[in-house]
Amino acid sequence: MYFCLNTDQIPKISYMNKTDMQEGWIHFLRTAEEYILYFVRRGTMYLREGDRKYEIREGEYILLQPGMTHVGYRESECSYYYIHFGAETLQELSCTEEGKIREVLSENRKLFYQCDPLGYEFYEKSKLIFPKTMRIESPGIRQKIQRLIEEAIDAFVYRKEHFKLICSCKLIEVLTEVGAYYSHTVFNEREDDPIQVQHREKVQLILNFLYGAYGQKITGKRISNLCSMSFDYLNRMFKKQTGITIFEYLNRIRINKAKELLLTGTMKSSEIAAAVGYCDEYHFSKAFKKAAGVSPRKYLEGNHVLTSEKKEDILY
Repeated sequence: MYFCLNTDQIPKISYMNKTDMQEGWIHFLRTAEEYILYFVRRGTMYLREGDRKYEIREGEYILLQPGMTHVGYRESECSYYYIHFGAETLQELSCTEEGKIREVLSENRKLFYQCDPLGYEFYEKSKLIFPKTMRIESPGIRQKIQRLIEEAIDAFVYRKEHFKLICSCKLIEVLTEVGAYYSHTVFNEREDDPIQVQHREKVQLILNFLYGAYGQKITGKRISNLCSMSFDYLNRMFKKQTGITIFEYLNRIRINKAKELLLTGTMKSSEIAAAVGYCDEYHFSKAFKKAAGVSPRKYLEGNHVLTSEKKEDILY
């Protein structure tokens, strides 16, 4: 069973904390009208929800669903975090097959790299997906999740200013970490596989370089020298992760940065062209129209920021 975060609103937390249960403890019978997230810190929790039994061990979490009865079925000793939050926070996915989930996650990844960062497309199309229960094998990710929950609990217990909003934001961060970890497991991206680690590091190195040097002249040879690998090999590696080639991605960065500069209303289009790496205003306008569907001038008009004083600076 899989869930995705509803991005139309923030989660509403009713309460949260952590507890240590001594040997002989068994969970009481309850039917909640909200989601309950349990994350086991130590020991094992034995729960039955509906007609299914679960053993949640150290480093594992489980999402208990609204309207379903759960109860312990075996005595145990364990320590765990608990977060109670609104039934409207998550959506149960209709697709339950691993292959279909993989397709959704693959589309998600392409969206991360290809969506318009200045719009709302990401919120409308992306899906933060995670299973009902899972073990977090990575010590680093597990520690990060526990730290986020501890920060939320600290705000909740001591009633810090806007503590409910703090808890909501921390829960989003926790679910984001869980979703990202699950995505890595689906694509078999292991931390102990040196080849996979190297590929991810090279792609990230290229991304960092493109974002830092998009205003300069960038060639395949320059990227090849940066990574000490052939450009063709790097390009295939990059496309496998992002869905597009290195220079397609570079063009997206340049166009998106140009949009930001256009919307500030402080630069001429010739200055923007030079700032984002185009040799002249004509080539910039041509590339912008191909990518955005409209000219820079029309883009400004569509965003209601083209004043009469600005018109003479935006020629195309």
